[in-house]
Amino acid sequence: MFDNFKDSQFVAFSLLTNSIKNNKISHAYLIDGNSNEHAFDFVMSLVKVILCKYHYTNFDKCGSCNLCNRIDSGNYPEVKIISSDSLVIKKEQLLELQSDFSKISVEGDYRIYIIKDCDKMNKQASNSLLKFLEEPEEGIIAILLTNNINKVLKTIVSRCQLITLAKDRHFNSDSTLKNFAYSFCSSQEEIDNFLEDQSKKDMIEAIIKFILYYEENGLDIMIYLKKMWYNNFLTRDDNIMAVFLMVLFYFDVFKYKYSLNDYFFCDYLDELKNVSNANSLDDILKKIDKCVEIKENLEYNLNTNLTIDNLVIGLGE
Repeated sequence: MFDNFKDSQFVAFSLLTNSIKNNKISHAYLIDGNSNEHAFDFVMSLVKVILCKYHYTNFDKCGSCNLCNRIDSGNYPEVKIISSDSLVIKKEQLLELQSDFSKISVEGDYRIYIIKDCDKMNKQASNSLLKFLEEPEEGIIAILLTNNINKVLKTIVSRCQLITLAKDRHFNSDSTLKNFAYSFCSSQEEIDNFLEDQSKKDMIEAIIKFILYYEENGLDIMIYLKKMWYNNFLTRDDNIMAVFLMVLFYFDVFKYKYSLNDYFFCDYLDELKNVSNANSLDDILKKIDKCVEIKENLEYNLNTNLTIDNLVIGLGE
Protein backbone atom coordinates (compact mmCIF):
# COMPACT_ATOMS: atom_id res chain seq x y z
CA MET A 1 0.00 0.00 0.00
CA PHE A 2 1.23 3.49 -0.84
CA ASP A 3 0.42 4.73 2.67
CA ASN A 4 3.13 2.41 3.97
CA PHE A 5 5.72 4.77 2.45
CA LYS A 6 4.43 7.88 4.20
CA ASP A 7 7.23 7.89 6.78
CA SER A 8 10.13 6.29 4.94
CA GLN A 9 9.58 8.28 1.71
CA PHE A 10 7.92 11.39 3.09
CA VAL A 11 9.16 13.83 0.44
CA ALA A 12 8.29 11.65 -2.56
CA PHE A 13 5.05 10.50 -0.94
CA SER A 14 3.88 14.05 -0.24
CA LEU A 15 4.74 15.41 -3.68
CA LEU A 16 2.95 12.56 -5.46
CA THR A 17 -0.13 12.44 -3.24
CA ASN A 18 -0.64 16.19 -3.65
CA SER A 19 -0.36 15.84 -7.43
CA ILE A 20 -2.88 13.00 -7.51
CA LYS A 21 -5.37 14.70 -5.19
CA ASN A 22 -5.19 17.87 -7.31
CA ASN A 23 -5.58 15.85 -10.52
CA LYS A 24 -2.15 16.95 -11.78
CA ILE A 25 -0.71 13.58 -12.65
CA SER A 26 2.34 13.85 -14.89
CA HIS A 27 2.53 11.94 -18.17
CA ALA A 28 5.99 10.69 -17.16
CA TYR A 29 7.82 10.06 -13.89
CA LEU A 30 11.49 9.22 -13.49
CA ILE A 31 12.05 7.53 -10.13
CA ASP A 32 15.63 7.68 -8.85
CA GLY A 33 15.59 4.61 -6.59
CA ASN A 34 18.78 5.71 -4.82
CA SER A 35 19.61 2.00 -4.27
CA ASN A 36 16.58 1.64 -2.02
CA GLU A 37 15.59 -2.03 -1.93
CA HIS A 38 11.89 -1.10 -1.79
CA ALA A 39 11.95 1.17 -4.85
CA PHE A 40 9.97 -1.19 -7.11
CA ASP A 41 7.40 -1.76 -4.33
CA PHE A 42 7.04 2.02 -4.15
CA VAL A 43 6.41 2.17 -7.90
CA MET A 44 3.81 -0.62 -7.86
CA SER A 45 2.03 1.00 -4.92
CA LEU A 46 1.95 4.27 -6.85
CA VAL A 47 0.43 2.44 -9.83
CA LYS A 48 -2.38 1.11 -7.62
CA VAL A 49 -3.02 4.56 -6.19
CA ILE A 50 -3.50 5.96 -9.70
CA LEU A 51 -5.62 3.11 -11.04
CA CYS A 52 -7.70 1.83 -8.13
CA LYS A 53 -10.96 3.62 -7.37
CA TYR A 54 -10.59 2.71 -3.69
CA HIS A 55 -7.26 4.48 -3.23
CA TYR A 56 -6.58 6.79 -0.31
CA THR A 57 -8.06 9.90 -1.96
CA ASN A 58 -11.41 8.25 -1.34
CA PHE A 59 -10.34 7.60 2.25
CA ASP A 60 -10.46 3.84 1.78
CA LYS A 61 -7.15 2.04 2.29
CA CYS A 62 -7.29 -0.36 -0.59
CA GLY A 63 -4.65 -2.86 -1.60
CA SER A 64 -6.48 -6.16 -1.73
CA CYS A 65 -9.40 -5.56 -4.10
CA ASN A 66 -9.75 -7.50 -7.36
CA LEU A 67 -8.03 -4.76 -9.41
CA CYS A 68 -5.06 -4.48 -7.04
CA ASN A 69 -4.70 -8.26 -6.93
CA ARG A 70 -4.69 -8.37 -10.73
CA ILE A 71 -1.98 -5.68 -10.84
CA ASP A 72 0.12 -7.70 -8.38
CA SER A 73 -0.30 -10.89 -10.40
CA GLY A 74 0.47 -9.17 -13.72
CA ASN A 75 -3.02 -9.80 -15.13
CA TYR A 76 -4.20 -6.21 -15.51
CA PRO A 77 -3.94 -5.28 -19.22
CA GLU A 78 -3.44 -1.55 -18.67
CA VAL A 79 -0.13 -2.03 -16.81
CA LYS A 80 2.97 -3.09 -18.72
CA ILE A 81 6.40 -3.72 -17.19
CA ILE A 82 9.59 -3.67 -19.25
CA SER A 83 12.87 -4.95 -17.87
CA SER A 84 16.20 -5.97 -19.33
CA ASP A 85 16.23 -9.50 -20.77
CA SER A 86 20.00 -9.61 -20.36
CA LEU A 87 22.21 -6.57 -19.88
CA VAL A 88 20.20 -4.11 -21.97
CA ILE A 89 16.66 -3.02 -22.79
CA LYS A 90 16.26 -3.22 -26.55
CA LYS A 91 14.39 -1.11 -29.08
CA GLU A 92 12.11 -4.05 -29.94
CA GLN A 93 10.73 -4.03 -26.39
CA LEU A 94 9.78 -0.35 -26.73
CA LEU A 95 8.21 -0.89 -30.15
CA GLU A 96 6.11 -3.74 -28.77
CA LEU A 97 4.98 -1.50 -25.91
CA GLN A 98 4.00 1.30 -28.28
CA SER A 99 2.06 -1.18 -30.42
CA ASP A 100 0.16 -2.47 -27.37
CA PHE A 101 -0.64 1.04 -26.16
CA SER A 102 -1.80 2.20 -29.58
CA LYS A 103 -4.96 0.16 -29.01
CA ILE A 104 -8.01 1.46 -27.19
CA SER A 105 -7.96 1.05 -23.43
CA VAL A 106 -9.99 -1.96 -22.29
CA GLU A 107 -10.34 -0.97 -18.64
CA GLY A 108 -10.01 2.31 -16.73
CA ASP A 109 -8.97 5.84 -17.65
CA TYR A 110 -5.21 5.31 -17.47
CA ARG A 111 -2.65 2.98 -18.97
CA ILE A 112 0.72 2.79 -17.27
CA TYR A 113 4.03 1.40 -18.45
CA ILE A 114 6.98 0.85 -16.14
CA ILE A 115 10.56 0.54 -17.31
CA LYS A 116 12.80 -1.05 -14.67
CA ASP A 117 16.48 -0.13 -14.78
CA CYS A 118 15.79 2.38 -17.55
CA ASP A 119 19.50 3.28 -17.55
CA LYS A 120 20.03 -0.08 -19.31
CA MET A 121 18.22 1.04 -22.45
CA ASN A 122 20.52 0.98 -25.45
CA LYS A 123 20.75 4.03 -27.70
CA GLN A 124 18.05 2.80 -30.09
CA ALA A 125 15.64 2.02 -27.23
CA SER A 126 16.29 5.42 -25.63
CA ASN A 127 15.55 7.22 -28.88
CA SER A 128 12.39 5.18 -29.37
CA LEU A 129 11.20 6.03 -25.85
CA LEU A 130 12.07 9.68 -26.40
CA LYS A 131 9.69 9.87 -29.35
CA PHE A 132 6.98 8.28 -27.17
CA LEU A 133 7.57 10.88 -24.43
CA GLU A 134 7.70 13.84 -26.81
CA GLU A 135 4.17 13.14 -28.07
CA PRO A 136 2.35 11.91 -24.94
CA GLU A 137 -1.12 10.51 -25.48
CA GLU A 138 -3.86 11.33 -23.00
CA GLY A 139 -4.26 8.66 -20.36
CA ILE A 140 -0.83 7.06 -20.86
CA ILE A 141 1.63 7.38 -17.96
CA ALA A 142 5.29 6.40 -18.02
CA ILE A 143 7.13 5.43 -14.83
CA LEU A 144 10.87 4.96 -15.32
CA LEU A 145 12.92 3.47 -12.51
CA THR A 146 16.71 3.69 -12.16
CA ASN A 147 19.49 3.45 -9.61
CA ASN A 148 21.93 5.19 -11.94
CA ILE A 149 20.33 8.40 -13.13
CA ASN A 150 23.57 9.73 -14.60
CA LYS A 151 23.35 7.04 -17.30
CA VAL A 152 19.82 8.03 -18.36
CA LEU A 153 19.67 10.15 -21.52
CA LYS A 154 19.39 13.78 -20.41
CA THR A 155 16.67 14.50 -22.97
CA ILE A 156 14.61 11.74 -21.34
CA VAL A 157 15.26 13.16 -17.87
CA SER A 158 14.11 16.60 -19.03
CA ARG A 159 10.74 15.21 -20.17
CA CYS A 160 9.93 13.50 -16.88
CA GLN A 161 9.04 14.62 -13.40
CA LEU A 162 11.98 13.46 -11.32
CA ILE A 163 11.25 11.82 -7.97
CA THR A 164 14.20 10.87 -5.77
CA LEU A 165 13.64 8.22 -3.12
CA ALA A 166 15.40 8.31 0.22
CA LYS A 167 17.98 5.64 0.97
CA ASP A 168 17.17 2.90 3.46
CA ARG A 169 18.32 4.44 6.71
CA HIS A 170 17.35 5.62 10.17
CA PHE A 171 18.89 8.78 11.50
CA ASN A 172 20.99 8.90 14.63
CA SER A 173 19.12 10.55 17.48
CA ASP A 174 22.00 12.50 19.02
CA SER A 175 24.18 13.97 16.25
CA THR A 176 23.38 15.82 13.04
CA LEU A 177 27.01 15.43 11.97
CA LYS A 178 26.77 11.63 12.26
CA ASN A 179 23.62 11.66 10.14
CA PHE A 180 25.49 13.77 7.59
CA ALA A 181 28.38 11.29 7.55
CA TYR A 182 26.16 8.22 7.19
CA SER A 183 24.37 9.87 4.26
CA PHE A 184 27.55 10.33 2.21
CA CYS A 185 30.01 7.67 3.37
CA SER A 186 30.12 3.99 2.48
CA SER A 187 32.79 2.70 4.90
CA GLN A 188 33.67 3.17 8.55
CA GLU A 189 37.00 4.75 7.58
CA GLU A 190 35.21 7.35 5.44
CA ILE A 191 32.77 8.02 8.29
CA ASP A 192 35.61 8.53 10.79
CA ASN A 193 37.40 10.95 8.45
CA PHE A 194 34.13 12.77 7.76
CA LEU A 195 33.46 13.25 11.47
CA GLU A 196 36.92 14.75 11.95
CA ASP A 197 36.53 17.16 9.04
CA GLN A 198 35.86 20.62 10.46
CA SER A 199 34.59 21.84 7.07
CA LYS A 200 31.59 19.47 7.34
CA LYS A 201 30.69 20.88 10.77
CA ASP A 202 31.04 24.39 9.34
CA MET A 203 28.80 23.46 6.41
CA ILE A 204 25.96 22.42 8.74
CA GLU A 205 26.27 25.65 10.71
CA ALA A 206 26.38 27.74 7.52
CA ILE A 207 23.22 26.11 6.14
CA ILE A 208 21.34 26.59 9.41
CA LYS A 209 22.33 30.29 9.48
CA PHE A 210 21.37 30.69 5.82
CA ILE A 211 17.93 29.11 6.26
CA LEU A 212 17.12 31.00 9.45
CA TYR A 213 18.18 34.32 7.93
CA TYR A 214 16.10 33.63 4.83
CA GLU A 215 13.07 32.61 6.91
CA GLU A 216 13.35 35.85 8.89
CA ASN A 217 14.24 38.26 6.07
CA GLY A 218 13.11 36.68 2.80
CA LEU A 219 14.66 38.01 -0.40
CA ASP A 220 16.72 40.57 1.53
CA ILE A 221 19.21 37.71 1.81
CA MET A 222 20.24 38.46 -1.78
CA ILE A 223 22.30 41.36 -0.43
CA TYR A 224 24.35 38.96 1.71
CA LEU A 225 24.40 36.00 -0.66
CA LYS A 226 28.17 36.20 -1.24
CA LYS A 227 28.90 36.23 2.48
CA MET A 228 26.30 33.64 3.51
CA TRP A 229 26.59 31.24 0.58
CA TYR A 230 29.37 31.70 -1.98
CA ASN A 231 32.11 32.22 0.60
CA ASN A 232 31.07 29.03 2.41
CA PHE A 233 30.41 26.66 -0.50
CA LEU A 234 33.22 26.98 -3.00
CA THR A 235 32.98 23.92 -5.26
CA ARG A 236 30.10 22.38 -7.19
CA ASP A 237 30.17 19.38 -4.84
CA ASP A 238 29.96 21.74 -1.86
CA ASN A 239 26.92 23.41 -3.41
CA ILE A 240 25.21 20.07 -4.10
CA MET A 241 25.89 18.96 -0.53
CA ALA A 242 24.57 22.26 0.86
CA VAL A 243 21.33 22.12 -1.12
CA PHE A 244 20.93 18.48 -0.10
CA LEU A 245 21.12 19.65 3.52
CA MET A 246 18.39 22.19 2.79
CA VAL A 247 16.16 19.41 1.42
CA LEU A 248 16.71 17.43 4.61
CA PHE A 249 16.12 20.47 6.83
CA TYR A 250 12.73 21.28 5.28
CA PHE A 251 11.92 17.57 5.33
CA ASP A 252 12.56 17.68 9.09
CA VAL A 253 10.36 20.78 9.35
CA PHE A 254 7.59 18.80 7.66
CA LYS A 255 8.04 15.94 10.14
CA TYR A 256 8.13 18.34 13.08
CA LYS A 257 4.83 19.89 12.00
CA TYR A 258 3.20 16.47 12.22
CA SER A 259 4.98 15.36 15.40
CA LEU A 260 6.95 12.62 13.64
CA ASN A 261 10.33 11.37 14.78
CA ASP A 262 13.69 10.41 13.22
CA TYR A 263 15.13 13.88 12.52
CA PHE A 264 18.28 14.46 10.48
CA PHE A 265 18.87 17.80 12.23
CA CYS A 266 18.35 16.25 15.65
CA ASP A 267 20.54 18.93 17.32
CA TYR A 268 18.35 21.76 16.04
CA LEU A 269 14.84 21.07 17.33
CA ASP A 270 14.25 24.70 18.34
CA GLU A 271 15.13 25.84 14.82
CA LEU A 272 12.83 23.20 13.31
CA LYS A 273 10.04 24.35 15.59
CA ASN A 274 10.42 28.01 14.62
CA VAL A 275 10.49 27.34 10.89
CA SER A 276 7.58 24.91 11.20
CA ASN A 277 5.48 27.54 12.96
CA ALA A 278 6.31 30.12 10.27
CA ASN A 279 5.32 27.94 7.30
CA SER A 280 2.16 26.27 6.09
CA LEU A 281 2.19 22.70 4.80
CA ASP A 282 2.00 24.02 1.23
CA ASP A 283 4.93 26.38 1.86
CA ILE A 284 7.12 23.55 3.15
CA LEU A 285 6.32 21.24 0.24
CA LYS A 286 7.08 23.99 -2.29
CA LYS A 287 10.42 24.68 -0.63
CA ILE A 288 11.33 20.99 -0.62
CA ASP A 289 10.35 20.74 -4.27
CA LYS A 290 12.44 23.81 -5.19
CA CYS A 291 15.51 22.54 -3.33
CA VAL A 292 15.25 19.14 -5.03
CA GLU A 293 15.00 20.88 -8.42
CA ILE A 294 18.07 23.02 -7.72
CA LYS A 295 20.11 20.03 -6.51
CA GLU A 296 19.32 18.23 -9.78
CA ASN A 297 20.27 21.29 -11.83
CA LEU A 298 23.62 21.49 -10.05
CA GLU A 299 24.22 17.80 -10.75
CA TYR A 300 23.57 18.47 -14.46
CA ASN A 301 26.40 21.05 -14.43
CA LEU A 302 24.27 24.15 -14.87
CA ASN A 303 25.95 27.45 -13.93
CA THR A 304 26.41 27.29 -10.15
CA ASN A 305 25.94 30.98 -9.30
CA LEU A 306 22.86 31.36 -11.49
CA THR A 307 21.40 28.16 -10.08
CA ILE A 308 21.83 29.31 -6.48
CA ASP A 309 20.33 32.71 -7.37
CA ASN A 310 17.39 30.76 -8.79
CA LEU A 311 17.15 28.83 -5.52
CA VAL A 312 16.82 31.97 -3.43
CA ILE A 313 14.35 33.62 -5.79
CA GLY A 314 12.36 30.39 -6.11
CA LEU A 315 12.09 29.97 -2.35
CA GLY A 316 10.68 33.48 -2.12
CA GLU A 317 8.00 33.04 -4.78
